[in-house]
Amino acid sequence: MFVKFVSWCVNILLSFYVIRRIPIRSIRLIITISSCSLLTLVTCQHLNEFSGLTILIIQACWLISIRLVDFVGFRIHSKLTLRIYLAKILWIIFPILKTNSTRSQWSIVFDFLLIIMKILVNHWIYRWCLNCPSKVNGSTTFLVLMSMNTITYLMDIQMLVVRILTRNKYTIQSFTNFPILSLSLGEFWGRRSNQLIHFIFKQSIYQPIRHEFHSATLARFITFIISGFMHFHIAFLLFNDRSILFSTFFFFFLHGFVCSIESNVNLQYSEHVRWFLTQIFLLSTTPLLLKPFIIYDWKFLRFNPPPLFNSSWIPQLTIPTFCP
Repeated sequence: MFVKFVSWCVNILLSFYVIRRIPIRSIRLIITISSCSLLTLVTCQHLNEFSGLTILIIQACWLISIRLVDFVGFRIHSKLTLRIYLAKILWIIFPILKTNSTRSQWSIVFDFLLIIMKILVNHWIYRWCLNCPSKVNGSTTFLVLMSMNTITYLMDIQMLVVRILTRNKYTIQSFTNFPILSLSLGEFWGRRSNQLIHFIFKQSIYQPIRHEFHSATLARFITFIISGFMHFHIAFLLFNDRSILFSTFFFFFLHGFVCSIESNVNLQYSEHVRWFLTQIFLLSTTPLLLKPFIIYDWKFLRFNPPPLFNSSWIPQLTIPTFCP
């Protein structure tokens, strides 16, 4: 793994000092995409199935590659110093922000209470799911979504520590922002779900393509397609089951298609109706993405217990006697 890490570091430096100086953009892109693809292929070999670490490694490879393609292919004329260049790469691993740069900043007390609530709910869902047979339905999908949105308490703890140590001058990019409050699919993906990946995708895929082709719809759809391929890769290595790959990719293709339509059609509905339609669409399509996490008899959950799960000082909520 050390050799792979060094190889990525060398590739990052070569991209800045050598490849960016090549005058022909097509050649720069071919070299960068080829080197990143090769390094991603090598780095992702022999990763453990059903491991949360596998997801993080694949995701890091893709996000670094996307950043490099952007810097080498589209931001060649920007005033990019080595310090800024490296900071933008490292931001993928350490997403630190100034508190005044965030859209909404809750108080430290609120963040602390939210962490406690997420820990209790996440551990409760985890124990409940493990006591029930795995089956794909609306209730199970909702529970898995709740589990994914509450396990972010680990990032919230890091965010709280950073805010306290820096006297609330800096924070960490939050993973989600209450996705259940989304009034549209665009709001769900743009402001509330997986904000870290959204930030990278918006800066390094959406904005360059929109600037190049002058089309927000095309840029939005291509962004979803690339996201689909990334999750396709994750699902393939995580579950080693080719039968689930189409549904994983189709989930992002479908959401990209609907988001493109939504952005070009002005529907005059009340907030309550828009919220209801958005949540129904999410619940009805999310099984395309979450199905493999459920059908393998909760193997992913069993191999990846939530952080602090075995801590005796955390109270355990009573799980229901019935199954979802």
